[in-house]
Amino acid sequence: MSKESFVSAGEVSELRPDSMDWKEQAQLQKLRATKALQASLRMYELNGKIKSILDLTTGLLDLENEAELFSEAVEILTSDEGMGFRDASLLLLEEDCLHTACSTIERGKKVFSIDGDSRYGRWLAAEEKGEGGSVDGDNELLVALRSRGQLLGLLEVVQHEREKTFFEGLDSSVEWRRDMLTRIGEVVSMLIDNLRLNRELKRQSTVDVLTGVYTRSFYLQRVEAEVERAVRYDRALSLGFIDVDNFKEGNDEHGHLAGDRVLRELGSLFRRNIRNADVLGRYGGDEFVWLLPETDLEMTVFAACKLIAELRAHRFELPRKEASVETIPVTTSLGGATLLPEEDVESLLRRADEALYKAKAAGRDRLAT
Repeated sequence: MSKESFVSAGEVSELRPDSMDWKEQAQLQKLRATKALQASLRMYELNGKIKSILDLTTGLLDLENEAELFSEAVEILTSDEGMGFRDASLLLLEEDCLHTACSTIERGKKVFSIDGDSRYGRWLAAEEKGEGGSVDGDNELLVALRSRGQLLGLLEVVQHEREKTFFEGLDSSVEWRRDMLTRIGEVVSMLIDNLRLNRELKRQSTVDVLTGVYTRSFYLQRVEAEVERAVRYDRALSLGFIDVDNFKEGNDEHGHLAGDRVLRELGSLFRRNIRNADVLGRYGGDEFVWLLPETDLEMTVFAACKLIAELRAHRFELPRKEASVETIPVTTSLGGATLLPEEDVESLLRRADEALYKAKAAGRDRLAT
């Protein structure tokens, strides 16, 4: 076989026998072959990463809170096993600003505007026109995080300079990286939305939407747990029923919307005037239940009288026609009971309820035990 047979047909025109000896031509061939082999190996390595990245991204489905999700997503984007970007940031949209949720970039600023003059605002405007991709140069890439048509935030990555240089001549690989980044962004968006939906569903199952205190079912779970703990360790525990005086009559006079407004404000007032350790729930209608751990009868009477006095001094504002406001007084009756040795939840609730009826029979706006 002749020496010429080692030269590809596409390179014949580049060989100049009059100015280059066969040794130099062989070195040139070797250099080209080495570069081609390196590119092939690199592409093989990148293709092999697809399964690894998909496996890592699938692992995000098991996370139960946003902090873990953000940290793991950034790890996938920057680790050697993942996308291998130099840096990654996850920015969440809150009140028309982007807030840094997780980032490998050390920068003092944590909140960024998205108005038309800001870098992110300009990118979002371009993305709306289908022109998104990089920001402030080709070394940074952005992906919008969206779910159900709503913008949740942005995913930003910074490439290594060596990666940017290498991929400049490999369009398919550049598209691969952009596509994988977009897919990861879609998964993260879906999971953010799901976590928020689950959190809201959980909140609705534990917190009364109108008053902001615990729902009856969740409150009773807490009572069960606290009673069990108090009996086991011989600790003090008290419980109170709170009932709004003449609430039905007030509804008839001012309307049910006004009644809802009163209940909403009552919930807020109660929460401001109880201890962090206390548990407050809405038992039903205009009736609330108040659990006081580590509290004996004397302490319960003191706390309840203070709460009644705060409520007695408060004036509830009800909007009227022609932008006027009417203020009305609202009072409550309260029945309290302290846990007896070996007593169960049902008995404690019954005694507190009986005390409540005593307070109402005695003229309302007072405590009975």
